[in-house]
Amino acid sequence: MSYTLIRSHRRKKTLSIQVERDGTVLVRVPFHAPQTDIDRFLKEKNQWLQKIVGRRQKHNHDRQSRSFIPGERFPYLGESYALKIHERDDSDDALTFTGSEFLLGRDALRGARIFFHLWYQKQARVHLEERVRRLSGLLGLFPRGVAVNNARSRWGSCSPNDCLTFTWRLIMAPAEIIDYVVVHELCHMKIRNHSRDYWKLVEHILPDHKKHRAWLKDHGHLLML
Repeated sequence: MSYTLIRSHRRKKTLSIQVERDGTVLVRVPFHAPQTDIDRFLKEKNQWLQKIVGRRQKHNHDRQSRSFIPGERFPYLGESYALKIHERDDSDDALTFTGSEFLLGRDALRGARIFFHLWYQKQARVHLEERVRRLSGLLGLFPRGVAVNNARSRWGSCSPNDCLTFTWRLIMAPAEIIDYVVVHELCHMKIRNHSRDYWKLVEHILPDHKKHRAWLKDHGHLLML
């Protein structure tokens, strides 16, 4: 299996493997690590590595490019809704959601991806701000700000000054998954790492958090436009 080797002066002893979302394998090692040690490490991790790379490749294969054609389905809060193309009036928005389907103006087809992006982004901002406000009150953890970005490989983050950022793609996921990510980042305001104490805090708030983490691992690749 091919991989990219990254030698680092800062890394003293440990060797690690990172598999990117596109299936690329990064092997990080101390700068003077012998190739024999690297080969032995990869051999020990081979079964795990094959499994993870295979999963990433399958996810990439499953991810389909959007065509924006009538009947194509788009996710929103864990459900999928069909797209309908219609002749819109000048007063209508290019893209609207009726609660049961998406309506896209025929004259807006060329910019369909942009209109969907903007719509998802707006809905994500409203929903996430409301959930952060609600869950912050329950937890007694109040961030200084909430932002939405276009991240593809990170669901959320907590800055050193307690500002939370989430990707708009979360709005495609079920509501309980969004709440898990919000709780995950709120807990980082109290514990900045992923230590045992951190996960105990998350579990105290969301006893079934492992189920939500597994959902993101298995289905997160589908939260794309």
